[in-house]
Amino acid sequence: MKKYLTTIIISILVGFLLSYYMLKEYESVNIIPVFNVKETAYLVQQGVYSSMESMQENTSSLTDYIYSVIDNMYYVYIGISLESDNVSKIQDYYKNKGINTIIKTTTISDNELIDSLRQYDMLLQGTEEEEAIKEVIKQTLSKYKEEG
Repeated sequence: MKKYLTTIIISILVGFLLSYYMLKEYESVNIIPVFNVKETAYLVQQGVYSSMESMQENTSSLTDYIYSVIDNMYYVYIGISLESDNVSKIQDYYKNKGINTIIKTTTISDNELIDSLRQYDMLLQGTEEEEAIKEVIKQTLSKYKEEG
């Protein structure tokens, strides 16, 4: 009995020491994330303006838009999607309203925003109704404004 007890105690101690040294090795290792989710998003751009006043004058007919300021220029976006087919649908919606647009791309790495855009894309793919498209665009821009 004493022989078995000594073997068990030695085995436990050896196991404890080995695991202690193994864990100590991993503490000093810098962990780098393996997956960094990035998605290409398509932005429907309405225009570029040199001043806030000019932007406000030229967007007075728009109910929903977002803008960014880059090098003192105001870039106005009126739609966003992860799917090129949906971008065409958004462009057609605005074309029918007499608003010319161009497409820009950007990279998004915010997982929550990517998930939301995917959901909005599914809604947009499932409709041809103008009011539904308008509401999806509004919600998408609102979400992008919150997260972006």
